[in-house]
Amino acid sequence: MLSKTSVRSAYAVLLIAAVLGPAPIRAQETGTTTAESPPPPPPTAPEGDPPPHGRVLNGHTFMPNVDVPGALLTTSFTSALLVGYGETTATLNFPNQTLSGTFKYAAIGAVIGYEYAFLNYFSARLALTELLVSGIDGRSAIAIGTGLQGGVGGGLTFSLPVGDTLRLGILLDVSTVPKFGLTIGNGIKGVIQACQSPEGCTLNSGNFFSNTNVTQVQPTLAASWAPIPALGVTANALYIYANQHVNGRNFSGDAFQLGIALDWDFAAISSVPVGLLFEYTWLAPFSGEALQHVSDIGGGIFYTGRKNLALGVQLIDRRYAVVPGVDVSWKTFLVDIGMRYYW
Repeated sequence: MLSKTSVRSAYAVLLIAAVLGPAPIRAQETGTTTAESPPPPPPTAPEGDPPPHGRVLNGHTFMPNVDVPGALLTTSFTSALLVGYGETTATLNFPNQTLSGTFKYAAIGAVIGYEYAFLNYFSARLALTELLVSGIDGRSAIAIGTGLQGGVGGGLTFSLPVGDTLRLGILLDVSTVPKFGLTIGNGIKGVIQACQSPEGCTLNSGNFFSNTNVTQVQPTLAASWAPIPALGVTANALYIYANQHVNGRNFSGDAFQLGIALDWDFAAISSVPVGLLFEYTWLAPFSGEALQHVSDIGGGIFYTGRKNLALGVQLIDRRYAVVPGVDVSWKTFLVDIGMRYYW
């Protein structure tokens, strides 16, 4: 029979063995070795901070829009085709005749732009635009005429992150847009009025042709917010100063504009690489004669399968007067077919 001392000694040996585990097996002198256990994997390096620029914020990939620039900093190239159709009403009073009713017009144009992000907080951009607007039947050609404009604009953005979901930015843009117009109705009216004068008929080409140059300066406060990976919100408020030079005369004006855009990316919650966009802007002049009230409401659809590519179509319904002397109408529809590549 074992004594209590022997039992305690045995328990102590078993306890030490349980704690220390079995003794390692030594290699045989014949040269065979035991299989060594693989070394533990190295600790995973912590993920770096997200890049200070790009169109991804809080996991959401923002979609570009026509009217509402945001606070994101990107390096990108843009190419877009713009086509449009519109209707308006007007009344043109000629001597001994009045021309009134509905007039139709069409538009076609293009945009090429480049933006470059630098120093973590800035981006600079440059854009070239051209647009042709013309009446599409005989009556409309008299009332609307034909206008061709081409412009160049540049800008700078300063942007700061506020947490992980919000960026705030200050933008400054400057543009100049020369425009050449042919208005048959004004020309005919001028000829008729001149021929009724005692001096006889004199032809003034300025009645048919107009040469306009508009220079704009546009400071903007903007915000880009992504509360969840599927939703992006862009909002801005901007002041516009415009100086318009028309056939040797100068006009200036000031306006205030508010804009908001919402985009939803189905690729963030499913395998469908499609995004939807909604936008609205409202421009209200408060002094001068160079600007008019303009409201835009529209939406778009985009392919979102690649984060460095934005490919989509946007439709805008615009409320404005296409040329002076016609009624304001909601029946101007613009389609923007564009591609923007990021890197």
